[in-house]
Amino acid sequence: MVFVLSLFSLSIWLGIPPIVQSAPILDQQYTPEPGYAFMYAELDYDYVRAQTFTIGLGGLLSGFEVYLSEPGLGGTLTFKVYPTITGVPDLESASLAEAVISISGLGEDPIFYSGDVSGSGLIVSPGDVYALVVQGSGEATWRGESDNGSGFPNLPHYAGGAAYGPTFTQTIGPLGIDLGFRTYVDTASVPEPAAILLLGLGLIGLASVRRKFKK
Repeated sequence: MVFVLSLFSLSIWLGIPPIVQSAPILDQQYTPEPGYAFMYAELDYDYVRAQTFTIGLGGLLSGFEVYLSEPGLGGTLTFKVYPTITGVPDLESASLAEAVISISGLGEDPIFYSGDVSGSGLIVSPGDVYALVVQGSGEATWRGESDNGSGFPNLPHYAGGAAYGPTFTQTIGPLGIDLGFRTYVDTASVPEPAAILLLGLGLIGLASVRRKFKK
Protein backbone atom coordinates (compact mmCIF):
# COMPACT_ATOMS: atom_id res chain seq x y z
CA MET A 1 0.00 0.00 0.00
CA VAL A 2 2.81 2.39 0.90
CA PHE A 3 4.54 1.57 -2.37
CA VAL A 4 1.39 2.37 -4.39
CA LEU A 5 0.85 5.65 -2.57
CA SER A 6 4.49 6.56 -3.10
CA LEU A 7 4.28 6.00 -6.82
CA PHE A 8 1.01 7.94 -6.94
CA SER A 9 2.59 10.91 -5.16
CA LEU A 10 5.60 10.86 -7.44
CA SER A 11 3.47 10.58 -10.57
CA ILE A 12 1.42 13.61 -9.52
CA TRP A 13 4.56 15.63 -8.76
CA LEU A 14 6.28 14.64 -12.00
CA GLY A 15 3.23 15.84 -13.88
CA ILE A 16 3.79 19.37 -12.55
CA PRO A 17 6.79 21.04 -14.21
CA PRO A 18 8.97 23.01 -11.75
CA ILE A 19 9.12 26.08 -14.01
CA VAL A 20 6.88 26.78 -16.99
CA GLN A 21 8.15 29.67 -19.11
CA SER A 22 5.69 31.74 -21.09
CA ALA A 23 6.27 34.21 -23.90
CA PRO A 24 8.13 37.34 -22.76
CA ILE A 25 5.78 40.05 -21.53
CA LEU A 26 6.49 43.76 -21.70
CA ASP A 27 6.95 44.74 -18.05
CA GLN A 28 8.38 48.29 -17.83
CA GLN A 29 9.00 50.97 -20.43
CA TYR A 30 9.75 54.62 -21.09
CA THR A 31 9.50 56.04 -24.60
CA PRO A 32 11.02 59.52 -25.08
CA GLU A 33 8.94 62.14 -26.82
CA PRO A 34 10.36 62.93 -30.29
CA GLY A 35 12.06 66.24 -30.81
CA TYR A 36 13.31 66.96 -27.30
CA ALA A 37 16.79 67.09 -25.78
CA PHE A 38 18.59 63.77 -25.85
CA MET A 39 21.19 62.12 -23.71
CA TYR A 40 24.39 60.46 -24.94
CA ALA A 41 25.91 57.09 -24.16
CA GLU A 42 29.21 57.95 -25.80
CA LEU A 43 31.30 54.87 -26.31
CA ASP A 44 34.39 56.98 -27.05
CA TYR A 45 34.85 58.35 -23.56
CA ASP A 46 34.16 55.38 -21.31
CA TYR A 47 31.13 57.13 -19.82
CA VAL A 48 28.72 55.17 -17.63
CA ARG A 49 25.00 55.66 -18.18
CA ALA A 50 22.28 53.88 -16.25
CA GLN A 51 18.49 53.71 -16.16
CA THR A 52 16.82 52.20 -13.10
CA PHE A 53 13.50 50.38 -13.34
CA THR A 54 11.05 48.68 -11.01
CA ILE A 55 9.87 45.13 -11.67
CA GLY A 56 6.14 44.71 -12.10
CA LEU A 57 5.88 41.00 -12.96
CA GLY A 58 7.45 38.00 -11.24
CA GLY A 59 9.47 35.58 -13.34
CA LEU A 60 12.62 35.45 -15.44
CA LEU A 61 14.05 38.74 -16.70
CA SER A 62 14.37 37.70 -20.34
CA GLY A 63 15.35 40.81 -22.26
CA PHE A 64 15.37 44.55 -22.73
CA GLU A 65 15.21 47.18 -25.46
CA VAL A 66 17.07 50.48 -25.52
CA TYR A 67 16.36 53.53 -27.66
CA LEU A 68 19.57 54.06 -29.66
CA SER A 69 20.88 56.04 -32.58
CA GLU A 70 24.35 56.18 -34.12
CA PRO A 71 25.93 59.60 -34.59
CA GLY A 72 29.33 58.16 -35.50
CA LEU A 73 31.00 54.97 -36.68
CA GLY A 74 29.08 52.60 -34.47
CA GLY A 75 30.57 49.59 -32.74
CA THR A 76 29.21 47.53 -29.87
CA LEU A 77 27.61 48.27 -26.52
CA THR A 78 27.58 45.95 -23.54
CA PHE A 79 24.51 46.52 -21.40
CA LYS A 80 24.52 45.03 -17.90
CA VAL A 81 21.89 44.64 -15.21
CA TYR A 82 23.00 45.67 -11.72
CA PRO A 83 21.25 45.66 -8.36
CA THR A 84 20.45 48.95 -6.67
CA ILE A 85 20.75 50.34 -3.15
CA THR A 86 17.82 52.57 -2.19
CA GLY A 87 17.12 52.96 -5.90
CA VAL A 88 20.67 53.99 -6.88
CA PRO A 89 22.74 51.72 -9.19
CA ASP A 90 25.17 49.61 -7.14
CA LEU A 91 28.10 49.46 -9.53
CA GLU A 92 30.43 48.12 -6.84
CA SER A 93 28.66 44.77 -6.89
CA ALA A 94 28.83 42.16 -9.64
CA SER A 95 26.48 42.50 -12.59
CA LEU A 96 23.54 40.09 -12.66
CA ALA A 97 23.06 39.82 -16.44
CA GLU A 98 24.49 41.29 -19.62
CA ALA A 99 24.00 41.45 -23.39
CA VAL A 100 26.24 42.78 -26.17
CA ILE A 101 24.52 44.88 -28.82
CA SER A 102 26.03 45.73 -32.21
CA ILE A 103 25.15 49.30 -33.17
CA SER A 104 26.82 49.39 -36.59
CA GLY A 105 24.37 50.45 -39.27
CA LEU A 106 22.05 52.44 -37.01
CA GLY A 107 20.92 55.76 -38.42
CA GLU A 108 20.51 59.17 -36.85
CA ASP A 109 16.87 58.47 -36.03
CA PRO A 110 16.69 56.43 -32.79
CA ILE A 111 15.09 52.99 -32.72
CA PHE A 112 14.59 50.38 -30.03
CA TYR A 113 17.35 47.78 -30.12
CA SER A 114 17.00 44.53 -28.16
CA GLY A 115 19.26 42.55 -25.85
CA ASP A 116 18.67 38.97 -24.66
CA VAL A 117 19.47 38.20 -21.00
CA SER A 118 17.33 35.07 -20.65
CA GLY A 119 20.44 32.92 -20.19
CA SER A 120 21.38 34.75 -17.00
CA GLY A 121 18.66 33.01 -14.99
CA LEU A 122 17.81 36.25 -13.17
CA ILE A 123 14.52 35.62 -11.37
CA VAL A 124 12.78 38.87 -10.41
CA SER A 125 9.88 39.78 -8.15
CA PRO A 126 7.41 42.69 -8.23
CA GLY A 127 8.91 45.73 -6.52
CA ASP A 128 12.56 44.81 -7.17
CA VAL A 129 14.59 47.74 -8.51
CA TYR A 130 17.44 47.13 -10.96
CA ALA A 131 19.67 49.29 -13.14
CA LEU A 132 20.33 48.86 -16.85
CA VAL A 133 23.91 50.10 -17.29
CA VAL A 134 26.17 50.75 -20.28
CA GLN A 135 29.81 51.85 -20.31
CA GLY A 136 31.29 53.29 -23.49
CA SER A 137 33.81 51.73 -25.85
CA GLY A 138 32.81 53.27 -29.20
CA GLU A 139 30.15 55.85 -30.11
CA ALA A 140 26.36 55.91 -29.98
CA THR A 141 23.44 57.81 -28.50
CA TRP A 142 21.06 56.42 -25.91
CA ARG A 143 18.05 58.67 -26.34
CA GLY A 144 16.56 60.34 -23.30
CA GLU A 145 15.13 63.68 -22.36
CA SER A 146 15.24 66.29 -19.63
CA ASP A 147 12.21 66.61 -17.39
CA ASN A 148 13.39 69.11 -14.80
CA GLY A 149 10.46 71.49 -15.17
CA SER A 150 12.47 74.24 -16.88
CA GLY A 151 11.21 74.65 -20.41
CA PHE A 152 9.54 71.23 -20.77
CA PRO A 153 7.14 70.95 -17.81
CA ASN A 154 4.69 68.67 -19.61
CA LEU A 155 7.06 65.87 -20.64
CA PRO A 156 6.08 62.37 -19.48
CA HIS A 157 8.01 60.83 -16.61
CA TYR A 158 8.80 57.23 -15.67
CA ALA A 159 7.90 56.91 -11.99
CA GLY A 160 9.64 53.56 -11.49
CA GLY A 161 13.21 54.80 -11.95
CA ALA A 162 15.49 57.46 -13.38
CA ALA A 163 18.65 57.93 -15.41
CA TYR A 164 22.04 58.08 -13.69
CA GLY A 165 25.51 58.98 -14.89
CA PRO A 166 28.89 60.33 -13.73
CA THR A 167 29.06 63.87 -12.41
CA PHE A 168 32.13 66.09 -12.83
CA THR A 169 33.68 64.18 -9.91
CA GLN A 170 32.97 60.84 -11.68
CA THR A 171 30.52 59.89 -8.94
CA ILE A 172 27.36 58.23 -10.22
CA GLY A 173 24.39 60.50 -9.68
CA PRO A 174 20.89 61.31 -10.99
CA LEU A 175 20.79 63.10 -14.34
CA GLY A 176 17.27 64.51 -14.07
CA ILE A 177 16.05 62.57 -17.10
CA ASP A 178 14.69 59.22 -18.23
CA LEU A 179 16.31 57.11 -20.95
CA GLY A 180 14.30 55.17 -23.52
CA PHE A 181 14.01 51.51 -22.50
CA ARG A 182 11.73 48.50 -22.27
CA THR A 183 12.10 45.38 -20.15
CA TYR A 184 10.57 41.94 -20.67
CA VAL A 185 9.77 39.19 -18.17
CA ASP A 186 8.94 35.53 -18.75
CA THR A 187 6.30 34.86 -16.14
CA ALA A 188 6.92 31.48 -14.53
CA SER A 189 5.15 29.14 -12.13
CA VAL A 190 7.32 27.64 -9.42
CA PRO A 191 6.47 24.41 -7.58
CA GLU A 192 3.56 24.89 -5.23
CA PRO A 193 3.96 23.77 -1.61
CA ALA A 194 1.53 20.91 -2.27
CA ALA A 195 3.68 19.61 -5.11
CA ILE A 196 6.80 19.74 -2.96
CA LEU A 197 4.94 17.92 -0.17
CA LEU A 198 3.84 15.18 -2.57
CA LEU A 199 7.41 14.72 -3.74
CA GLY A 200 8.62 14.42 -0.16
CA LEU A 201 5.94 11.88 0.73
CA GLY A 202 6.75 9.85 -2.36
CA LEU A 203 10.47 9.74 -1.59
CA ILE A 204 9.81 8.82 2.06
CA GLY A 205 7.47 6.04 0.99
CA LEU A 206 9.94 4.60 -1.50
CA ALA A 207 12.69 4.71 1.10
CA SER A 208 10.45 2.86 3.55
CA VAL A 209 9.64 0.15 0.99
CA ARG A 210 13.33 -0.25 0.18
CA ARG A 211 14.17 -0.79 3.87
CA LYS A 212 11.46 -3.47 4.15
CA PHE A 213 12.86 -5.32 1.12
CA LYS A 214 16.33 -5.27 2.69
CA LYS A 215 14.98 -6.81 5.89
